[in-house]
Amino acid sequence: MENLKYRIPVILASLLILFTACEDILDKMPEDRYSDAVVWSDINLADAYLKRCYRDLRPPHQEMSLSAVSDETYFIHHYGSDVYLRGDLSPANTGPWGSNWRYRHTDWRLFNVVHQVNVFLANIDDLKESYTGADREAVVRRADRMKGEALFLRAFAYGQMARTYGGLPLLDTPFKVGDDYLTIERASFEETVSFIVKDCNDAAALLGTKAEMEMGRATKGAALAQKSRILLFAASDLTADGTAVNKYVGYESPNRQALWTAAKNAALEVMNLGTYSLADFGAPDQEMVAGKYYDFFRQNTLAHPELIWGKMYDRNVGDRQRMNRWNGSNGLNGWGGNNPTQNLVDAYQMADGTGFWDHFELDADNMYQNVSGTYSHENPYYNREPRFYGSILYDSAVWQPRYPNLAHIDPLGIYDRRTRVVISGGEVISERFGLDTRSGPVEDWNGGYTGYLMKKFMDHQIHTRDEFNDGIWIEFRYAEVLMNYAEACIGLGETAEATTYINMIRNRAGMPDFTGDITDALRYERQIEFTFEDVRFYDIRRWKILGQIITPAMGMDIIETTEDGVVTTTWRRLQVQARGPVKQNMYWIAIMDDEMSRAPQLVQNPGY
Repeated sequence: MENLKYRIPVILASLLILFTACEDILDKMPEDRYSDAVVWSDINLADAYLKRCYRDLRPPHQEMSLSAVSDETYFIHHYGSDVYLRGDLSPANTGPWGSNWRYRHTDWRLFNVVHQVNVFLANIDDLKESYTGADREAVVRRADRMKGEALFLRAFAYGQMARTYGGLPLLDTPFKVGDDYLTIERASFEETVSFIVKDCNDAAALLGTKAEMEMGRATKGAALAQKSRILLFAASDLTADGTAVNKYVGYESPNRQALWTAAKNAALEVMNLGTYSLADFGAPDQEMVAGKYYDFFRQNTLAHPELIWGKMYDRNVGDRQRMNRWNGSNGLNGWGGNNPTQNLVDAYQMADGTGFWDHFELDADNMYQNVSGTYSHENPYYNREPRFYGSILYDSAVWQPRYPNLAHIDPLGIYDRRTRVVISGGEVISERFGLDTRSGPVEDWNGGYTGYLMKKFMDHQIHTRDEFNDGIWIEFRYAEVLMNYAEACIGLGETAEATTYINMIRNRAGMPDFTGDITDALRYERQIEFTFEDVRFYDIRRWKILGQIITPAMGMDIIETTEDGVVTTTWRRLQVQARGPVKQNMYWIAIMDDEMSRAPQLVQNPGY
């Protein structure tokens, strides 16, 4: 398979503007672009146009993660995430879904991609007629496959927006000059889901398997995975428990059994392809699992059989991303943007599958105290489950060599968050702040607040903040499909079947079978397995648990004291960001004022 990495020649840049015809007074063809007639008579130019549609989806490898509007991270530069977390969104200020477009992979701007795709779909069938003779059969096959890709891209764009806004205007033809935009109405949520499902089915019928498609392009599996995702969302409490405020944000008369069955069958379709399988992380060796889990997200291609669809980055060509700069420590000149919260860290189980709070408690001063009869070490980062070590940079974790000016202090490259105090005879002799803190010696303004940084998606081999990262963004992977299947089975009361697949994910992570409530077990696996993968924000909304989750973001303060040669260390929990109180309108994002002014007939979401 070849790789699709969006190598679009500069001469095709005009394809971005949808090939609007233009003439000058001399009626000459501009030399740096192609006319509509030329584009839609050449399969290669049409393919370049389609690649632009892929690119304009803007996958989530951006500076601010969607994790920042959940309990996963605290984004220290804000960019509007705090507006949502305070419950202050409004049509005039939609935070990161607004004028900054920080969440361009989820927001209303995806209608630009929908329009581009509709232009493609309106022309691709006619393009076949431009070819005759020996070339025609091959061109027809290629055009049909590209049509499947376009249908998938439209389904994906609609799926992202539907999970953000609810029911949407359903557009399957391109706009033309003179069209009356005031006739466009929002469809119901149910109609929107049906529209997405139809596109997924139509796409799957035209697309090849992963082995048959150019790497990075949509596949049959990707189309079916998108269907699985939207149908699980549709069957969930937010839209299907019978309490939706109106038809735009849920079903008016939901048949829960039918919805869960549709979600289960959609996941089963992917499973039955026989194309995908879970990665082997080396379980039951937990140390090996931690390393392989981390390495899994450092791959440079989508070839692995767990990966269904995503985007590949090459630092030398096409779109580029700088995860190490955006999220690296200030002690390495990084920007330290997305700080994992103590809320997330405390959610990770222990190595034996028991809960963290079965072994630790907070005293009156918010100090962590070990009360375990199993694990004796006072350090709360010891004996945690493997995915913790593959996802989180915590104090004393081995990470990257320092720059020469700090190498004498930290020759091993340790993530350093603790304050070291030396006391002799009752007097403070010295106090040194951690190299990766807001009181450290390097770019303290970029220091994190919570005491943690993301490790997942980062690359310890990228040593300067000015380097671009290679790597991939994984949009769909097989583990999600299995979790979708398990959740639908729970909804149908098929707990034995669900148990099999939940434990499949746990066991490959080196964890024992779960104990206790099966719904809690599934929600734990989704939280931990998909940390930072832009899954959590949608899950906590569709489960209707925002009130439990959007609470103050917590962090960790670590003090190591050496007094007369005796070393003691304390770990104190502290608040780093006020959040909440949760309001009901936070379950759906407001449609921006600018959009409502262009189409005032649209119905605004509840509570705005």
